[in-house]
Amino acid sequence: MARPTQQQSAPHRKVLHIRRLALVQSLGFLLLCCAFAGGVPHARTRSAQAAQWGISTPQPAPLESRPLNTPAITPLAPDTQRIEEPPPPSAAPDITAAPVASSTPLIVRDSGSKALQRELEQLQKAASPRSGYGSTTAAAQAAWQLGLIYLHGAGVRIDLPQAQLWFERAAKQGREPWAYAGLAWCAIDGCGAPANPGEAAKAISRLRATYPARADFLAWLQASRLKPIQVSTPANTANPISVHRLTGSERQLLERAAAAGDTQANIELGIQAFASRQMPLAENYLRRAASRSVVAANNLTAVRRLEKNGLNAANSFAAPSSAAPEGSAQAALNMARMYHLGQGVPANYAEALRFYRLAEQRGSKEAHKMIELIFSRPLQGAGLGGGLDPAWMQQLARADLSQTTPVITTGSTTAQLQREPSPLFDLLAQPWQRRLLQITQ
Repeated sequence: MARPTQQQSAPHRKVLHIRRLALVQSLGFLLLCCAFAGGVPHARTRSAQAAQWGISTPQPAPLESRPLNTPAITPLAPDTQRIEEPPPPSAAPDITAAPVASSTPLIVRDSGSKALQRELEQLQKAASPRSGYGSTTAAAQAAWQLGLIYLHGAGVRIDLPQAQLWFERAAKQGREPWAYAGLAWCAIDGCGAPANPGEAAKAISRLRATYPARADFLAWLQASRLKPIQVSTPANTANPISVHRLTGSERQLLERAAAAGDTQANIELGIQAFASRQMPLAENYLRRAASRSVVAANNLTAVRRLEKNGLNAANSFAAPSSAAPEGSAQAALNMARMYHLGQGVPANYAEALRFYRLAEQRGSKEAHKMIELIFSRPLQGAGLGGGLDPAWMQQLARADLSQTTPVITTGSTTAQLQREPSPLFDLLAQPWQRRLLQITQ
């Protein structure tokens, strides 16, 4: 048999390819039919089983929609006033309010206030370095002066708790020994808190290592505060004189401090000598302190004036009030008048007020009237703290409170010597001392 040529074999191959495609399509269709035929009986079997078990086929429930019960809106009446939106404000409202007080302490506004204001700001800055309170000598010294400023109200309002806080900051790292004098005085007198004799003794002990003279004076002062005032009658007069009875050790503390040059101790001994009518001795003590204290210098002038006029202390004292039972309202009122008038003791307005309050607590109506009069005219203005007005206190010393309407009588007052505002006043910087004395004079 002859072998086909190339032209004859090409059609033959094409026919074979077509036949293969047809066969593949037939097989695919057959497989698809078989797969479909196999699924139907299975589905029918499950339906038959469900019918056999008595399970009903769930039917979807139709959804029904109902109208909402919306209440009907009543239409507005024709005469109802419409609400109009207010127009935006054309300018800010005119509000008048007091200016907010600054944190800077208040200072009297006069020709020297700006300089004092700057100095106060410099002290506050120096006392609060980044390294901490009392971390440097300059910081401790500045904090100490700020404590004195707040204690006395020199250019600022009197703030005793603030004064104690600055004393504590000054003493924090022991770089300013004077700070212990401030802490001792606050513990003795109570800077916004009750007196604490134990803390006072500790502070005095620490102060003694550097400044023994002031430590002796503060120790004497604490002892005299803890001891009541006694009244003695000298042999050469019937007029009693109210004095602090000093023991030998207490007197030694005061004299030792004065001999060492302590200003406060010399003023105190001068006042006591004056009360005991020892005029030359009083002059001697006051002369020691006159160069460092304006108060001592004024006391010295008063003593010299008495000596020049040929007067003595006995002629300057007024007759004391009648005796009263100890612990009574009248006894406290008598003591208040002694200190107010300077009867047998140098006038001391702070002590007078203390006894007036004690008499008021015991039921004295006269003491109540006096206290009302005292605070009816306190010192006014920034930096004064509403303190006692010395001129007004001198006038009230001659007030007759026995009548329904108090009457201030005329006439000269008794000779008066004064103590400094506090046992630390001489340690205050001179510019602040001058400012305070200018205000109170």
